[in-house]
Amino acid sequence: MFSPFAQGLPPIPSGGGVDAGLVLLNMVLAIAWTLVAGVSFAIVIPIGMRLFSALTPGINELEELKKGNMAVALVFATFILSLSAVVVAILLKK
Repeated sequence: MFSPFAQGLPPIPSGGGVDAGLVLLNMVLAIAWTLVAGVSFAIVIPIGMRLFSALTPGINELEELKKGNMAVALVFATFILSLSAVVVAILLKK
């Protein structure tokens, strides 16, 4: 079974005890990738929101969201989830 999320997993140690160095290395790498993902999302999401606003002239999405327009909220949320999927795909690419 192939899963794109399993690409970056470390090898399972064979027998014996737990290698503390390998555990520490995996913890450091997990924190580093979390920071990379956070910075990536912090850059891409605002750019994507501006691009979405530029592609939909005549509608002020933030004003519509303040009015409680659920249709705009669903479209906006779907757009942000799509951007997130693209960023995750890029980060998991080898």
